[in-house]
Amino acid sequence: AAALPAFDSACTPDDEGAVKPVDKKADKPMKIAVLGLENNPFWIPVKQGAQKAAEELKPLGVQVDWIVPGDQHTAEVFGAAIDSAITQKYDAIATVAGDSGVAPFIDKAVKAGIPVATFNSETATKNGRAFFVGADLYKQGQAAAKAMADAIGGKGKVGIITGFLAVEAHELRRKGFEDTMKASYPDIKVVGVVENNDKGDIAFTQAQDFMSANPDLAGIYVTAGGPFGAARAVEQANKSGQVKVVSFDFVDETMDFVKKGVISATIGQDPFAQGHDPAIRLYNLMVGGQAPKCGRLVTRADVVNKDNIAKFYQK
Repeated sequence: AAALPAFDSACTPDDEGAVKPVDKKADKPMKIAVLGLENNPFWIPVKQGAQKAAEELKPLGVQVDWIVPGDQHTAEVFGAAIDSAITQKYDAIATVAGDSGVAPFIDKAVKAGIPVATFNSETATKNGRAFFVGADLYKQGQAAAKAMADAIGGKGKVGIITGFLAVEAHELRRKGFEDTMKASYPDIKVVGVVENNDKGDIAFTQAQDFMSANPDLAGIYVTAGGPFGAARAVEQANKSGQVKVVSFDFVDETMDFVKKGVISATIGQDPFAQGHDPAIRLYNLMVGGQAPKCGRLVTRADVVNKDNIAKFYQK
């Protein structure tokens, strides 16, 4: 078995989204569980990535199963799914790890001889996972703060719509944003934080509420799923260009609003790689003895706006 990298070490691999399986077949048929979500359009390319990994590993005698255990990132949902994967004798598990409660379940799998990778969201609580594939969420929050400050001229009122306050990844994006505002943009005031459960329709209503309560609102920051809901509310209120929206991810609905200039900036995190790379790298670890160089494989974080969208989005 290869020595695993340090838990907190971080790098962006050159083969992000394109890592290939080692040219070696397993001694026996294997199966890998990829535990994800489908609660908003962000997860479509993640699932596509997992399906691509399944295609690549099938000739090597490996079955990759995309499994959706529920619609929230919580340990209650994913811990039970990890337990189920152990019972079903999966050879490896890739999982979302939204909060610290997932850590004991990961350790249980590792103790049973099943390597685990985390992706998209991971807890800061140390555990036995082999590696993580996903964004540096705190830095993404910092990047979003700069994008918002640039959009609104460094001053004004901003509302925050987060996905789940209990999900560490979403909190890192919120804290990175708020910490940067306090340190670098003292003339920007956060007027409230609400959670939309990653739903666009809830974000729509919350954005309306922010604008009603703050007629001089300058911006809305959406940390997770459903930013197109907030953008739709701004557009319908005829406040496009007046209330700036900053968000994440390149889903079709979001990019449509970037093209129109309603969303001033959206920040990517390579969801395809998040779905694809964990299964391939787990196989390479188990069969080829190849461990990633870093414990955290940080995905690209491109900042996209109306001016450069053609470089990142062709639809």
